[in-house]
Amino acid sequence: MFIPPEISALLDDVHAVVVQGPPGIGRTSLLRHAADTADGAVVLTAEGVETEAGLPFAALHRLLMPLSERMSSLPERQAATLARLMAGEAPAGFPLGVAVVELLTRTSRRQPVLCCVDDVHLVDDSSRDVLAFVARRIATESIRMLFTMPDDRPPLPGLPSVTLPGVDAGELLAGTVPADVAAAIGRGCAGNPRAIEELTRTLSADQRNGRAPLPETLPLYSRVRREYDERLARLPVAARRLLLLVAADEHVDVRTLGRVASAAGGDLSALAPAEAAGLVHEVDGAVRFRFPLLRGAVYRAASDEDRRAAHRLLADVLAESTGADPRAEAHLRLRHAWHVAALAPPHPGEPSAARKLAHAADAVRRNGDHAAASEAVERVAELTRQPEDRAAHLLTAAQDAWLAGRPHRAGVLLARLRPPHPETALLGFRDLLRGEIELRTGAPTTAQELLLAAADRLGEPHRTDAMIALIHASEVDFVSGDRRRYLRTLHRVIALRRGDESGAAELMFEFCTGMAATFERRHADATAPLRRVLELSTRHDDPTLLSWAALTACVLGQEDAALGLAVRARASAQVRGEIAALPRTFELSTYAQLWLGRHAGAASTADEGLALARSLGQPGSASFQLASLALLAVPRGDEPTCVVRARAAIAEADDRGPGMSVAMANWALGALDLTVGRTAEAMARLRVLVTASGRSHPLVRMMAAPHFVEAALRCGDREAAATVGGYFDAWAGATGSPAPMALAARCRALVATDPGVAEENYREAMRLHRLGRHEFERARTELLYGHELRRRRGASAAREVLHDALDTFRQLEAEPWARACQGELRATGEDARPASAPTPDLTPQQLRIARFAAQGATNREIAAQLYLSVRTVDHHMRNIFVRLGVRSRVELVRRLS
Repeated sequence: MFIPPEISALLDDVHAVVVQGPPGIGRTSLLRHAADTADGAVVLTAEGVETEAGLPFAALHRLLMPLSERMSSLPERQAATLARLMAGEAPAGFPLGVAVVELLTRTSRRQPVLCCVDDVHLVDDSSRDVLAFVARRIATESIRMLFTMPDDRPPLPGLPSVTLPGVDAGELLAGTVPADVAAAIGRGCAGNPRAIEELTRTLSADQRNGRAPLPETLPLYSRVRREYDERLARLPVAARRLLLLVAADEHVDVRTLGRVASAAGGDLSALAPAEAAGLVHEVDGAVRFRFPLLRGAVYRAASDEDRRAAHRLLADVLAESTGADPRAEAHLRLRHAWHVAALAPPHPGEPSAARKLAHAADAVRRNGDHAAASEAVERVAELTRQPEDRAAHLLTAAQDAWLAGRPHRAGVLLARLRPPHPETALLGFRDLLRGEIELRTGAPTTAQELLLAAADRLGEPHRTDAMIALIHASEVDFVSGDRRRYLRTLHRVIALRRGDESGAAELMFEFCTGMAATFERRHADATAPLRRVLELSTRHDDPTLLSWAALTACVLGQEDAALGLAVRARASAQVRGEIAALPRTFELSTYAQLWLGRHAGAASTADEGLALARSLGQPGSASFQLASLALLAVPRGDEPTCVVRARAAIAEADDRGPGMSVAMANWALGALDLTVGRTAEAMARLRVLVTASGRSHPLVRMMAAPHFVEAALRCGDREAAATVGGYFDAWAGATGSPAPMALAARCRALVATDPGVAEENYREAMRLHRLGRHEFERARTELLYGHELRRRRGASAAREVLHDALDTFRQLEAEPWARACQGELRATGEDARPASAPTPDLTPQQLRIARFAAQGATNREIAAQLYLSVRTVDHHMRNIFVRLGVRSRVELVRRLS
């Protein structure tokens, strides 16, 4: 079972904790996992049973039974108290609590103790009071107490509590349904593993393949649904009435909902029991169901008359509402039009309700709310008589759904699209959208077929859209490294050039021209058009165009520009509400930071991008980020992380065929072999990546070339090193960028047979590294240069360079390279300056947090860096201060230094 880092950290740092969560979230599984992994510990278990809730001390009796033979060794009074408990009598609470504390403490001196109490809310009151008393008093690290209870019950007083989050549906359903379907199931079930399993079991073939909508509720036999239905049944009538209003419109803000409740003869406070029961909560100023599929259950359980009454009431109140700003006003107008349309039965003609709803959808779309626009336009399609108009509305609704990050919904809408005339351009736009969705979420070969068909159908009348389709189609070959097919598609785009292009079209033509020259190894010819792309990008804010420009900057070796463009693309996508474009911007940011040597930033971006890609059902992007994380583990020599991430990247990309992510993952494994000294294995793995005949990717071929040069030389193959170094030198020189030019100079130094030439190139490499600000690669060059100096000019010449490299490696926590540097320094006859000893008494997580704090980061900033909650960081900081005996951050800085 996967335990989130935040919960794992809390379980490690506290002696007792209450784990809460909704039905089916995995509370019992967490306790089983804790018990199964508690090697060498005494595991005591108990669970709340309703039939025993009236029996005093029944649960405590069950918990302590395995320790009954040890009770006689306690002091006489405590032993007698526990003997009465085990005999079925009811001793006084306080003496019993003290006796249990003593029993657990003495037991823990021999071996650790883990107490797991499931469903503690069902435990008899006497046992629960004693367990809470004991949990507040255990003071030894050898005792742990874990309690579980639902999220609708107050936790045990005086004890920390944590809410168990949902799981990643993509991982849970991997290989059973497409990624976008898994993401949609995960959203509907709020990551609830039991609900995901129960819902998936009921799906039809069309639902599994994304051709039909998913169920709006869980099946009747569902255990999760049954438990939620029981919570609903316990609510007062007034709360259930308000829940129907929430089910009819989750997008109405709290203020407006309060007015609706007042118009219905009540007030918003009637929702308090539903909130206490864990059914609803406030999110972004609106009341939402905590378990999304509960909305459909509440709405469908109401009668037609009650549903229409709810829509009528909402429409009346919204008609009189005004927004605080134009954006809010547009949202209110859409909600009003939505409820009016919900009351309008479908009939021939173009109803007034549909026209108003379409206008309202246009307004919120301009504000970037594509999700709301998609729902509205789908309803417009249902109210539209003309088949061609209905098909156009469905296409617009699908486009909005895709941009909002809902590929499954977009696919379902496209499956309903039936243009009346097969020759219509609508089919071209349909295939363009289907192809783009498939490119990000499905099979690349299928995507390419759809995109090429779209370009054919759109043709000259829709030339710009045809170009977009072709460039997307070419991406399949770019990622897979199929140079011939990639060039064929690029030249097909270039052939469409007329000379009177719009700014966007001009950028696309220059992009294709420059990329074609690059892949034809005409690097000098590629520079001008690629730089023109960067110039034109300053005039646009379209995320797709900016992403192509960021890729262009990467090809040019201008990583600073690439990072800036990727950040611009991300900001633009967020402002425009184009959520589906975000994973691509994270990929480009990660790539740029990798090249810049900003390892911490790259790791943070990759983690965030990975989570986003999985939530949106984009496995290709997830694979790229996993490969990047594998590469980032290499400098630290973190072999387990590198291998796990690389294998995961390859597995994630498995259905999509070999491509850039797979090449990057194998590059990470080859670089790891080089780092830990497996030189022959490194050369063999890297040779496949850097030779033209190997199954690689052109960009990875360049990125991995410096590693191969070094591995080949260590294996004595100077000819291979010189050949690969030569074509890397040609590419780096064409970019004019310091970072690749520094690596090219290092490669020339390594293969040089003349000591003077080698030294000249090493010095040039270090000069360029400083311009490019790539600290890790600069230190790598200094280590190699130091080794060369020691061999050719003596120990004294090498020491200063080696010390500089060692300081950098230590700062970056690149332990394998620091050890290599220390070895070189010992070879000069000098002991390396010792590194600062690790701070004692802190766990690794606490040490990471302490270092961030010592650098001046706030608790909120630390939480963002380590993907923890602020509350967890606060807890860690208190423990850090206690363990180190400091009272302020100033003292913490002194202690760490």
